[in-house]
Amino acid sequence: MPEPGSESARIAALISGLPSGEGVIVGPGDDAAVLRPREGRDLVATTDAFVEGRHFRRDLLTSAEAGVRLAAANLSDLAAMAAEPRWALLSLVVPTSWTQAECQLLERACARTLAAAGAAIVGGNLASGEGAFSATLALLGDVERDRAWKRSGAKPGDVLAVTGVPGSAAAFLALALWGNPPSRARVPHDVVERVVAPVSRVQFARSIAATGGVRAAIDVSDGLAADLAHLCAASGVGARIDEGSLPGDEALRAAARALSAHAGQERGPLPAAEGEFLTRLQLGASDDYELLLAIAPAGWADCERIAQAQGVPLTRVGEIRAGDERVLRTTSGDERALDEPGWDHFRNGS
Repeated sequence: MPEPGSESARIAALISGLPSGEGVIVGPGDDAAVLRPREGRDLVATTDAFVEGRHFRRDLLTSAEAGVRLAAANLSDLAAMAAEPRWALLSLVVPTSWTQAECQLLERACARTLAAAGAAIVGGNLASGEGAFSATLALLGDVERDRAWKRSGAKPGDVLAVTGVPGSAAAFLALALWGNPPSRARVPHDVVERVVAPVSRVQFARSIAATGGVRAAIDVSDGLAADLAHLCAASGVGARIDEGSLPGDEALRAAARALSAHAGQERGPLPAAEGEFLTRLQLGASDDYELLLAIAPAGWADCERIAQAQGVPLTRVGEIRAGDERVLRTTSGDERALDEPGWDHFRNGS
């Protein structure tokens, strides 16, 4: 039996009870996992690191919620490739400020979120370290041979559509940090739910991939405008976003009103425009784990029908254009350059 509190004991506790996955010949507990790919499919791989204080704050998210978001970030990458998640490797660097119980809560929540999408944790690593806690997840999936979505492929005239309500994560962070101490009690409930329990778009992506209508896709984890820029650069096209079509439910609008009121208190007697804050949230840096899709006009109706059948919010927000300009058509009918900055790990902080 490993000595209580030792590395071996901690590893044994972490891997005990993990669900097994399809195609796993050797799972956690050996020197390496042995996995059996399916015939006629391409392997798809992604990885994300979550660093405490950079990607999440313990005063705003529980360790379990951080685990859910870590899984969601990786699942979103696979959804953007129309791939099926299968296997994951989880590595933790743990400082003394984290207990074994907290690590296990994060890992179990991550494992449950992955399992719901068809993937299993098959191995990883555990190390102690100084400074911030970090968790790195590598997720492997597969897709029918030569059928993976890419950022390239969008063509002028394609419909631009987005799932969910981008800007929710930005609203969550901005409102939670607007006060001392930071608190998510200031954030509308629906916005909190979208952040702590992001909905996987894997099943939806797989369903609409079968229609053949999606020409290009990207996951919205840096911000809608920034990720649109990545898609346009890869496809060699431009785009127009319609401000009035951007998805924004009452919860996000309530967040924009609150931010507008806070800003007005700082600027003076005249409050900042609520609409200005709403558009900034919808387009700017925000890690929402949604999908931005360029869909052939003939395929839009099928994608919209599938979205409605599955209860997935899918909003037509603009179109792909020739050239390289990306513009925002405002509610007043004017067009201006679409240059909202996205998340940059070397410029943005928590």
